[in-house]
Amino acid sequence: MPAFEGSESAQPQKNEDAFEDLEDPFAEKPLPELKDPFVGYNRFMNRVNDGIYDNFIDPVAKVYKKVVHEKIRISARNVFRNALSPVRFVSSLAQGDLDKSARVLGRLVINSTVGLAGLFDVAKHYEIESVNEDFGQALGFHGVPTGPYLVLPLIGPSHMRDLAGGVVDSFLSPTIFLAPGFAVGTGINTYQKLNDASFLLDDKEELEESAVDEYESMRDFYHQYREGLVAK
Repeated sequence: MPAFEGSESAQPQKNEDAFEDLEDPFAEKPLPELKDPFVGYNRFMNRVNDGIYDNFIDPVAKVYKKVVHEKIRISARNVFRNALSPVRFVSSLAQGDLDKSARVLGRLVINSTVGLAGLFDVAKHYEIESVNEDFGQALGFHGVPTGPYLVLPLIGPSHMRDLAGGVVDSFLSPTIFLAPGFAVGTGINTYQKLNDASFLLDDKEELEESAVDEYESMRDFYHQYREGLVAK
């Protein structure tokens, strides 16, 4: 699900809002169908993930949110986003988007220096808009179909295209090629997920309360969201 920019009362963004500046991303071309041939497995894994979230992630994230000030959590999120600049740069370059590639580099340089290793998003004050790209989007840009819907253990909603893109992204992530060991890399990733979860607690509860079928709601939201990013 999308993360937030700025304060917890801001609008959802994923990094950024998938449909920002897009009144209707599917006005000219309808949303392609997402097939779900593994629905039995997917529903099972969705229940497993929900159990892990409800019994472990949610209570820890609630305590973390109460103990750690919002500004500190935002700064931590900024650091992670800044560190993932290689993912955004390569994905933008793979789509031939020189404007986004230049913005990623500009934001990386400014936020890594003036922004103290990414603690502060100084680049936005220079009106350098953030970029939300990954290799799954790059594959979609080049016409690679989504493939079947998948619910991944601990990760959650995905599909074959995003799964393949995620493998490429993982090799561009500093937590893979800079971490001194697997345990350290896992710890960093775990903290990142916990910090992100602290901004999404209300969204999760709202989805559970409003959805007739939470599984289908999450699947449809994920599909529309990701296709919106590709269209953007």
